[in-house]
Amino acid sequence: MREIISNIAIDIIMWFARFTLRQPFLAASDKIEVTQNELILRILRENAQSKYGKKYGFEEILSVQEFRRKVPICDYNELEPYIKRQQQNQCELTVGAPLFYARTSGTTGRYKDIPLTKSGLNQIRRFQQHLAYSLWHKTDFFKGTVLGFFSPGVEGTLPNGIPFGSASGANYDSLSFIFETKFVIPKEAFTLNDVEAKYEVYALSALVFGSTTGVFSVNPSSLLKVCIMIEKRSEELLTALIDDDQSKILSGSALILPKLIAQLKPNRRKVLSRVLRSKKTISPKILWPELSTLVTWTGGSCGIALEKLKNYLPSGVKVVEIGYASSEFCGSVNVDADRNICLPMFTDNYYEFASLQDWGSKNPVFLSLTELEPGQDYYIFVTTASGLYRYNINDVVTATEGIGNCPGLRFLRKGKGVTNITGEKISEDQVISAVSKGLKFENCISDTYLMLADEELNKYFLFVELADEKSLGNLAEMIETELRRSNCEYDDKRASGRLQALEVRRFQNGAGQAIKNRFLSQGVRETQYKPPVLVCWKDWAEWIDKWAEKGKT
Repeated sequence: MREIISNIAIDIIMWFARFTLRQPFLAASDKIEVTQNELILRILRENAQSKYGKKYGFEEILSVQEFRRKVPICDYNELEPYIKRQQQNQCELTVGAPLFYARTSGTTGRYKDIPLTKSGLNQIRRFQQHLAYSLWHKTDFFKGTVLGFFSPGVEGTLPNGIPFGSASGANYDSLSFIFETKFVIPKEAFTLNDVEAKYEVYALSALVFGSTTGVFSVNPSSLLKVCIMIEKRSEELLTALIDDDQSKILSGSALILPKLIAQLKPNRRKVLSRVLRSKKTISPKILWPELSTLVTWTGGSCGIALEKLKNYLPSGVKVVEIGYASSEFCGSVNVDADRNICLPMFTDNYYEFASLQDWGSKNPVFLSLTELEPGQDYYIFVTTASGLYRYNINDVVTATEGIGNCPGLRFLRKGKGVTNITGEKISEDQVISAVSKGLKFENCISDTYLMLADEELNKYFLFVELADEKSLGNLAEMIETELRRSNCEYDDKRASGRLQALEVRRFQNGAGQAIKNRFLSQGVRETQYKPPVLVCWKDWAEWIDKWAEKGKT
């Protein structure tokens, strides 16, 4: 009865969102240039009296052309002094004071504190509402229970009392009560410092709730780890649930176990009990018979884990792209879950772009949303109402099919995800495509792979972790052929002998987890982890020596 009532309530909320949120947004996509121009001028007016606004003359700027002429492109390092002073209650980047700081762990360097004003927090809510509407409209995501993997919203407070935490956690914390009841993983799990204990709770929750129709996991590797844990530790996990035996689970998850046992319905208990007594390993593929939809990131290196994850999911599960999102801003949101069309949040952020070739020039030409060409790749620069001005996040995005006059945006890779030994400029997306095709051709499933550029030997090495001892066969040749097809400069350098042939070697078992642990120890949040794909040998030489089955020579 409770589920029926909550579903009716969600229906009412979503019908209201259709007329107050979605339809106005789609209508504005037909006049995208006017909407964007009005937005940037409003942001400048609202923050003209900030220190940054006074320095660059926001008050006098009356056009996009003036904005681009007077306000420079910047990155976090250039804004950090303003952010630090702003944390001392000074009016630095915005007139409105930040109410929250999204702390991004990133994959390199120290953490960043990204300010979010009231406008920024409202943008997160709109992002969430748009995604929820798309899922409600096109899928059965909310029909039953939902497994949602999140970081804690508030992780601490700054000296001035302003909270900081993860953007995904802030997203979860802004859920209305009705939607929150759908997400069944106990919130206490998100704050566990012991990562293995956290995943035990995730796995136990997945076993308890058989009516799961939706899974939300920003990073597909999180759900993949849950599936592998259930597959390998079925008996231990089921014994904990059915017999309340805590001897084989960690102390952190044992604290939450009683809460999960209390929610185990009689029919589900009978099913799990039969599996336990049969001594059979429970397959995640039959764990969620009603699973409709997986919502996750599909772009960049996340696609590696996603391909393996699909082997654990029931056939027919729809994979829905969340959209291009970061701690800095919500870049795009899924407005069509059938076609995975993700429109930029053009009513909240002002967007600029530069082509890959032009960004490296002395005077790059900046483009607006209406000037993008579908299928082309661009560097993206964003101005937000929370104090990021012409912000260079070092991301490369692809313009995709859109709606109205507005193109869609899909994350492709980090801008620094390129190696260049002798002019070939190989990118992460080229590596992912080539390796994926090679593995598929050889009928291999890789737990982890890492491409390394060796400048001393003028060649690339690919290290692959495989679940079995299957021969690598013609994998190197297949990948090399695909790289030469997709990258004319690589083809030219190979033909001339300036680059040596690609060499494929094996990783020891556990290398993928070791790579992940390396980043987690540097402060990267588990939910934000994206496996590296393309790196330089000199930066990883010592680590490779430990995890390669054989040395370089």
